[in-house]
Amino acid sequence: MKSTKAFTLVELLVVIIVITVLAAMLLPALAATKGISQKIYCINNLKQIGLAFRTWEGSHNSRFPQAVSYMYGGANEYLTHQNGPGGVTAANPLNPGMAFMVVSNGLSTPKILFCPSDAMHTAGNGYATNFSFPDLLGCVAPAPFSKAPSGGLTKISYFINADASEASPQDIMIGDDNIGTSGNTANNAAASYRFGATQTGAVPNNGGGQAFQLSAGAWSATAATARSWTANDFHQKSGNLGMADGSCQSVSISGLHTYLQHSTNSALGVFNFPN
Repeated sequence: MKSTKAFTLVELLVVIIVITVLAAMLLPALAATKGISQKIYCINNLKQIGLAFRTWEGSHNSRFPQAVSYMYGGANEYLTHQNGPGGVTAANPLNPGMAFMVVSNGLSTPKILFCPSDAMHTAGNGYATNFSFPDLLGCVAPAPFSKAPSGGLTKISYFINADASEASPQDIMIGDDNIGTSGNTANNAAASYRFGATQTGAVPNNGGGQAFQLSAGAWSATAATARSWTANDFHQKSGNLGMADGSCQSVSISGLHTYLQHSTNSALGVFNFPN
């Protein structure tokens, strides 16, 4: 009679332990690979958004949507600018996501406006499936101005510089919106939480958006007011930027400070965060 030898209990336990050890060794590598692929996906998004902006401005006297009035199809009044509050009044509230809505004809899908590493918006049902005001911006159609309800979220992962101009090609125009204030004087310290939030992991408290004007302290490696990538959002202490000339860069915190400084050589800008 032919017999087969089965695993003993000890042998089975050894096999399970070996598999567990191998999994523990491989998972970090797989996670790192996923993070890299998401970062590449994100920078490709910014390249397509930048192309859509440049295509749009080619038909509007070389001006980006944030420089053109809503009366002429732009989004100027929806953003906060260096020379004025833009749309920030009771009848005219901030809604910077409109700058992305304006160029939607140049984007194949609203998914391009979403970074796959954006946990905050993932918690809010992820990327938009269409370019409607309720889905993408979380608000009713502007009449002529409106914003997302207080505490509501858009489905946009990127900030926009309201004062970016083709005349200053190295202006930062768009980028990952996980920027915050470092809050201490450590060299190139990461921000604890994103601009507009009050604690790590918190949702920014104004669904209509947030904005900050750049100043010299924004790019100082040691200033308490320095702007930095957050430690635990998106690409962890690094991020992607899109420039006014259509180029894109993936940079660390020190790289962010360098590009902030270059971006303000000719004029200061105001970064608007759709939230």
